Amino acid sequence: MDSQSQALLTAQQGVIGAVQLTALGISADEVGRWVDRGELVRVRRGAYADASVWTVAGRDERYRLSVAATMRSRSRSEVATHHSALALHGLPLWHVDRGLVVLMADVQETTTTSGLRVMPLRALVARVELDGLNTLAVADAIVTSSSVSVEAGVVAGDAALHDGRCSLGDLQAAARRLRRGLRGTARLRRALASLDPAAESPGESRTRLVLQALGLPLQSQASVRDERGELVGRVDFLVAGRVVVEFDGALKYRGDDGPAVVLAEKLREDRLRELGYEVVRLTWDELAHPERILARIRAALGRTRAA
Repeated sequence: MDSQSQALLTAQQGVIGAVQLTALGISADEVGRWVDRGELVRVRRGAYADASVWTVAGRDERYRLSVAATMRSRSRSEVATHHSALALHGLPLWHVDRGLVVLMADVQETTTTSGLRVMPLRALVARVELDGLNTLAVADAIVTSSSVSVEAGVVAGDAALHDGRCSLGDLQAAARRLRRGLRGTARLRRALASLDPAAESPGESRTRLVLQALGLPLQSQASVRDERGELVGRVDFLVAGRVVVEFDGALKYRGDDGPAVVLAEKLREDRLRELGYEVVRLTWDELAHPERILARIRAALGRTRAA
């Protein structure tokens, strides 16, 4: 690959559009050879990513690259919206179509072709520019995504609130601004009512939604103290005041500190059980089977009553 193209790829965080390559004097045949040699990845027609960046990227990052590459290949006046805007902001994605890039533009009707949806540009949206790309502001991105999927809005909204990227007031203001003409307002209301800035990961957000759907009384990020009032630990969820529910993400057990984290978790869990609490640990796979979760928690509640 020539030095100018590589420099532009680097400046644009690993993506480039065919129109930009043409402006550099690069022919379509030459671009095809770079793809064949594994230097570029074609993410959609006229949109490319640096293969070295694409190869090591996870699912959310690959989708962000796809959105950015698509926008680099099109008009600079278009605006990323819905989960495409979430991706550009680096917010976690859940229950979204990663095969679909969603943009707003100066068009009269919504069209969807080959994994690209272009919607009419709404006058009331708040926009920002990220690395030269136009996108909805964080609160607007969460609101539009929530109107399509409660889970998408809650997972991204929890993360944004927890990190201070926006406030609940910002989200409510955006909802009022965008509600007229926005489909899925019932989903939007549910999502806003379900947000929790204390959630520390997408797994915790997903777990809370499942527990709420099961109708279980719960506290999130509850502090558990011993008989002397000393803090034993803060737990992800406390159900009915007796069952501790923890989401187990694999990431915290990786790296050099992994064994120490495992030991600390075991000691804390032993102490919780000594105090009469039952502990239920959930994984990503289990979140797909709420009936099993309900059975485990009911069994744990039964054991606390029998004790």
